[in-house]
Amino acid sequence: SHSRRDEQREGERGAESGQSLRLSSQHATSIQTMYLVHNGLFSFSERRQDSVANTTDAYSDDNSTRQALENVDAERTLHEIYGLFYGALAAPNEAHFSKYLPLIFDAETSPDDVSEEDAEAVEDNLLSLWNFISRWKPDTDPFYFPEADYPDAKEGLLKHLVDTVSMIQYFITGLNLGGTEEADFSEDAIDAMHELETASTRLHKNIALCEALGPNERVDDPETTAMVDELEDIVADCISRVTLGLRKA
Repeated sequence: SHSRRDEQREGERGAESGQSLRLSSQHATSIQTMYLVHNGLFSFSERRQDSVANTTDAYSDDNSTRQALENVDAERTLHEIYGLFYGALAAPNEAHFSKYLPLIFDAETSPDDVSEEDAEAVEDNLLSLWNFISRWKPDTDPFYFPEADYPDAKEGLLKHLVDTVSMIQYFITGLNLGGTEEADFSEDAIDAMHELETASTRLHKNIALCEALGPNERVDDPETTAMVDELEDIVADCISRVTLGLRKA
């Protein structure tokens, strides 16, 4: 599936940038404002793009985004951010991605700990990812998970399962923050949400089983691999159907 994502990303060109969306004032005031926004480190102005792999019009490097997030001690993983952005962009009351930044960063971190260069780099990468997901066409494009290498060991399997379930959780968070109501869902989108709930339950059960494994037990058997692939396929299918259902509802 990674090769399909690579091919799709390489073909991204000339998309509209800066889709400005709206978050309700209730949510905007209830979320603690992130220190970078407060201190003007995110100006959302046009920046030169030659120093980053991801640009406003093209996204191709998850590792660049991960590194940028690590450099500012972001609280959220890339899987959580993908889920959040998928949900936010599927929701009926969309908002500019800057409104979701308080969910991504540690509001207690001092701005003195973050350089202007690091702040600009994380802004550039997140805006690039936001625009990339906003251009996604669920009826024709493959679904995109963050690219990741998981070791063939207990820790790798556990991380893979946690990443997948966290993507579901933050997809739902994005829907909620976007003001999604039950009446906004098509019938198939409602079915897909129930299937996501079932997948989440299965993932949590498998996380508990994985945590109980011994440190040297093998987890790269075909049955385990098939289980993880199946759950990822369900997540991809359900998020696609929810997005389509909300757009058609």
